[in-house]
Amino acid sequence: MIEFVPRNGSPEAINCPAFVCDACRKQIAGEGNIVWALKVRDSETETAEQSPLYAAHKGACDQALEAWLMSQYDSQWVPLWEEIGTFLKQLVHNTGRDFSQDSKGQYQQLVIRHPASNPHSQVP
Repeated sequence: MIEFVPRNGSPEAINCPAFVCDACRKQIAGEGNIVWALKVRDSETETAEQSPLYAAHKGACDQALEAWLMSQYDSQWVPLWEEIGTFLKQLVHNTGRDFSQDSKGQYQQLVIRHPASNPHSQVP
């Protein structure tokens, strides 16, 4: 998840925004993935559902996080991931866009369904 990591020391104390791995709880400095789950819809009229977004180091951490995430939902859900660098480029691009002003498409309603357990109560 994106968190402010507190730092103290010279020249001043600051809060540093960072991606913190939802599996091992260490800062992701370098390669990492955004991991989430999406419910496969039976029809286009069904409201889209997804899990919250999580962050993980590539490799053992994202595999453990994906396994934990999929244990929280039924078989209608599929895991997805995006590299953090690509995610950030898309996020920066969309920060300057108002989706309601987009005449080329129609944005749909989305429900964020939280998992049954908290990933931070224990390491996945």
